[in-house]
Amino acid sequence: PAPAPAATRVGPLRRGGGDSSSGRIGGAPTAAIPWAGHYMPGGEILMPSYPASAETSGGGSSSAETARLVPLDARQMRIAVGCTPAPVEQLQVWEAFEASQEHPLFGRYAYMIEDKPVAVLALYRYEIAGQPYLWAKRGPVWLKEQSPQREAELRRLLVAEVRRREPRIVFIRMHARFQARDTHPLMASITYDRTYVIDLRPGTPQAISQAMPKDGRRGVRRAERVAREAGCVIAEETGLSREQFEEVYQVMLATARRDGFRAHPSQVYWDMLTQLGSEHARLFVLRRDGVAHCWDLVTVSGTMATAYYGASSDESRGFRGAEALDWAVACTMAAEGKEGLDLMGAESSRVPELYSVGRYKRRFAQAPTEVDGAWDVYLRPATYRLLSLARRGRHLVRRRLGV
Repeated sequence: PAPAPAATRVGPLRRGGGDSSSGRIGGAPTAAIPWAGHYMPGGEILMPSYPASAETSGGGSSSAETARLVPLDARQMRIAVGCTPAPVEQLQVWEAFEASQEHPLFGRYAYMIEDKPVAVLALYRYEIAGQPYLWAKRGPVWLKEQSPQREAELRRLLVAEVRRREPRIVFIRMHARFQARDTHPLMASITYDRTYVIDLRPGTPQAISQAMPKDGRRGVRRAERVAREAGCVIAEETGLSREQFEEVYQVMLATARRDGFRAHPSQVYWDMLTQLGSEHARLFVLRRDGVAHCWDLVTVSGTMATAYYGASSDESRGFRGAEALDWAVACTMAAEGKEGLDLMGAESSRVPELYSVGRYKRRFAQAPTEVDGAWDVYLRPATYRLLSLARRGRHLVRRRLGV
């Protein structure tokens, strides 16, 4: 193995200006949003003195700035992120879950300007139709101002680095706030650039509900009452056994049949619970007469929680089970000091397909939160187009055969 690189001291980093990478709610200042306000703690940090993988002067940054991409190990990325809010997919703990799904880490990088980290990201290896690509889920994490020029510059440096290391990679999937000529709609997946976040900062159920829209406030109270009168019990079941989880998983299969999507194998959800651990992955279940009818798999990163997966039985609609469960999870997270519960995805002009789920989620927040959507960045455009054509052909055949 190559010797570890020497470390170069980087001076104290100061709070970056501009919008946060997590977006904003309506036209509100980003400082009002839990994910917003990227900053670094005082003091010095250690960054590796690798030779730059790629470097540029000017271009995306000001003419006086020099930008480069620097490889990081897990500890160096953790230090660079510091107190900046980061999604669980960009934390070190996520690597174990990806490995369990046979998606090994490709690498972690810092986008540096004048030797100060401006953004970091972790990329994992994926394949589609036997062709390799990289995915930085909910990355990069921006530590300083996020501008169209800096986003474009980071992509240019990353493309050069990946082509240098592994020319076979077809594309990189990563997030960006600003659409550009090199960002393209996703193949074989769906993204979102809006979500609804339940503001948990008021702390108590009464105060949280008061901050919600009027119909949402009435809805959660009604759901809580109806579910209670139906004899429902909501509890955290994070520590359940594999056999017990298989019973809970059947609710996801029922949800998929009803709503017309393909559920992951049960092992995927189980691996998320076990690989992330109870600090970062929690399971909440609503039962009636001992039978599971609804469940939420919630991920936690810092002061933010995310309703990552959810399932509900057909019967639960009669006693408003899903709404009662989501509300109970929000109250539990608030009691633990969390600042927001992200309901993960809503409709926008880019993703009208999420209109139906967005109608439900909008009851929990006064306005949507804008987030960075995912885009595909081509490294081998001709191969990418062939993959897209082949995929469309397969779907056309399946529709005609009714498969």
